Amino acid sequence: MKYFNFNDLIKINIILNLIIFDKKLSISNFHIHPFYSPFRRTILSLDKSKNQTLQDGRNFLDKCLNLSNHQKYNLFENPKVTAIIPLFNCEKTIEQALHSIQYQNISNFEIILVNDFSKDNTYEIIKNIKKDDQRIIIINNHRNMGTLYSRSIASLIANGEYIFSLDNDDLFFYYDVFDYIYKKAKKDDLDIIGFLAINIRNYTADITRMIDLYTYQFPDEFYLEQPELGIWMIKFNNKFLIHNNMIWDKCIKTLIYKKAVNLLGFKRYSKFLSWAEDTSINYVLLKTAKSFKYIYKYGVAHFVGRNTASNTQPIELKIFGELFLLDIIFDFSGNNIEEKNLLIDQALYIYKGYKINRYINNTNSNYLKSILKKIFNCKYTSKLNKRKIKKLFITFFN
Repeated sequence: MKYFNFNDLIKINIILNLIIFDKKLSISNFHIHPFYSPFRRTILSLDKSKNQTLQDGRNFLDKCLNLSNHQKYNLFENPKVTAIIPLFNCEKTIEQALHSIQYQNISNFEIILVNDFSKDNTYEIIKNIKKDDQRIIIINNHRNMGTLYSRSIASLIANGEYIFSLDNDDLFFYYDVFDYIYKKAKKDDLDIIGFLAINIRNYTADITRMIDLYTYQFPDEFYLEQPELGIWMIKFNNKFLIHNNMIWDKCIKTLIYKKAVNLLGFKRYSKFLSWAEDTSINYVLLKTAKSFKYIYKYGVAHFVGRNTASNTQPIELKIFGELFLLDIIFDFSGNNIEEKNLLIDQALYIYKGYKINRYINNTNSNYLKSILKKIFNCKYTSKLNKRKIKKLFITFFN
């Protein structure tokens, strides 16, 4: 008689949960993709051991955090890469973030900094750094516009072949990130290439991987083609897919980024958005892209617990961001019946998370009503999901 070991039981439990989850959503003709199976990849596929990789990364971060950079850099006419950083009141972290770019082992890139109406010394700091680094381009917003707008306008003037995005309080993890990922993207002519991040809660402690997002769910490398690109990231209840919400864990072909921003439209990305903005533009990017490849490469050091939107934004702005995403999914899912009916999942997510807040203000209430009306009147929304929506949001239909 054969007995299952503990690891086998975990694998079976994961698969069963994923199957149950798909059945709950009543998705027809949607098959579990190979990347759903978290145990199908080797644990590490780097040239060095995990410990050596983390130690090298730590040494690089120490260099970025502790040293002043007095080297001069010249402008390149045809940069390979554009690095985009939206800035808001980041006088304590922006110089370190820039060091992690300046110390990359390739120098043929440009850096677009979008100062989002900072009230501290951020602008003075970057203006001073630009004196020695001609690769830096500075954009000053006339008022606080949010990160979606800042990244979008930066992408429209980008000259690099590929775009990397970075938050103003994070750092690239090692000196070869641009070189390694750019070469991978160019070799296979990829539209989007994703990579790993490191989660750092206290820099004096050990560096750990973002275990909730990256520890076990991916094969070493995989491709996705349409239409899966537009479906997989909107299953919010699936913890194996939540990683795809971020923009700073990807290298994106500039032509694809510009196309997605233009499709999104100025009226949308000019709205102040500081919550769910990554998820919203990611959805449009994934709908636009034709190829995506994930590589097992540590790319970004993400510092947790800093002054980010996740813990500083008021609830009404967070609700607006969730509604904005719901609107984006509806508008860009087109005639795809599977995706149209996944909207109910996002609506449930909003309802469960914010029902006690009564949507805070009239702007959010009216916005939700307009979206629910579109979903309810759409011929691609199933009768069952229409009933669910009407039952949940009954006050909006009276």
